Amino acid sequence: DDLSIQPEGHSFSSSSMMTYSRVGDEPPKVFQATTQTRTAPGGVKETRKALKDSESGVEKISVGHHIQDRAHVIRRSKNAKTGDEEMNQEFINLDESEAGTFDEEWQREIMKFRPCRSRAAVEASRSRSAHYSPREDCDHCCSFPREKPLGAPGSRVPRDSLEALSVKGTPVPLKGSRN
Repeated sequence: DDLSIQPEGHSFSSSSMMTYSRVGDEPPKVFQATTQTRTAPGGVKETRKALKDSESGVEKISVGHHIQDRAHVIRRSKNAKTGDEEMNQEFINLDESEAGTFDEEWQREIMKFRPCRSRAAVEASRSRSAHYSPREDCDHCCSFPREKPLGAPGSRVPRDSLEALSVKGTPVPLKGSRN
């Protein structure tokens, strides 16, 4: 069903393709591309795209968090042959200064649709008989694996590269990149 007709529906879409070729003793050439989109009621959406091309050495990934007409999209690329790395952030109907607040809002929105494991379920999982409880029955804060906020300790994005960001959508070379 089209979500414009069923706006309160959930959906998951995934597309993946891969090519592989090898000629003689040359290293194989592999090209992979994937796209995933998850949607939830209220205009909440997550997009993920990845591309890897062994011939050019290019690897790209992007993750977008959307709430209705607003979005925060992070793109990273790396060229394994040259060592160049780049990260850019795109803010759609947002100012860069609103990114943290928007990301927190997005996390709150998706938590509405995730099951919450009760303390009993966590203990039961140790004996291989876990069950899930409805969110309303939770009397404690749920913790789920999730992406760490940009620049948080332990996140994959170095804090110093975030401080070098400038304007909306402008590519920013990461530390150690050759330009």
